[in-house]
Amino acid sequence: MRAARDARAAAAATLIALALPACGGAAPRPEAQRARIPDGPRIVRRIEPADLLPADLDLVVRVDVARMRAGLGQTAADELARRALDEAPDEAPDEALESAFRRADVVWVGLRLADLEAGDRVVVLEGRMAGLAPDPDRWAPSPVAKDVQGGVAVFDRRGDGVAARADTARLVALGDRAVALVSAAEVSSVARVLRDGPDERRGDPAAEGLVSLDLRARRLPASLARRFPSASALVAGVERVRAVASLADEGVRLDAEIVGVDPAGAGRARRFLEVLRDNVEDVRYAELMKALSIEQVERTVRLRWLFPAPLVLALLSRGSPG
Repeated sequence: MRAARDARAAAAATLIALALPACGGAAPRPEAQRARIPDGPRIVRRIEPADLLPADLDLVVRVDVARMRAGLGQTAADELARRALDEAPDEAPDEALESAFRRADVVWVGLRLADLEAGDRVVVLEGRMAGLAPDPDRWAPSPVAKDVQGGVAVFDRRGDGVAARADTARLVALGDRAVALVSAAEVSSVARVLRDGPDERRGDPAAEGLVSLDLRARRLPASLARRFPSASALVAGVERVRAVASLADEGVRLDAEIVGVDPAGAGRARRFLEVLRDNVEDVRYAELMKALSIEQVERTVRLRWLFPAPLVLALLSRGSPG
């Protein structure tokens, strides 16, 4: 009997010893063994370029610059990149940022439509960014860099360089893979996603075609809703818009889906688009509008539209009178 009790006691002691680590009461370890266990997180999460776009930006546009170069030519792609630089809100050019635009294969632009004029945005450039370094006279390592995982560098604009809400206030470099330009209003949101991981409801355009977009519709501000009640009702009935523009033999094809909050909301969006399509007075655009296909299935409105190649080339030409 005593032998049986001793055996049961030994088994119980063994089970308790095995369970202690799982319960958080780890047994003491020698100093030499403890020193070999590194501090900090055990798993390093790889941050993807699009993860830097916070969910408060309701419109995200993805531009496949590499595919555009292959399909439309280097000249057209460079012209679009140059226009983006010309329209950037920063008051003085930065050679590193200009080089980043030229090296980009994919560009994401995240915007908040309600504050579009204010310039709330995050621009992410993915491509061959090895060797890029921001101007040390304009950019300094950010204090938040210590809180992010390895391979990520963060820089803040020096001194009084941020003159307006739309100015780029922070740069985030994901190794040699990508660079993000963060406006002043989005600095805290991007710092949060760097620390806590990507937002679940962030905009996520399809990785297809030349250009794709993802828009999560929000109600108009009260002041605009009172002035434009019809437009307010239209916007309130839409939940999400996703679209992809792809290169085809005949030109550029647009495929889009408008998801309404219910079939009635989708119906208002469909009727609005049909009125636009069917009441174009300018004969130069009548044939183009007739090519727009609109159909509704439950609460989804699907659009298909082909832009002829001559029109696409005219739009890409800076000096085109059209």
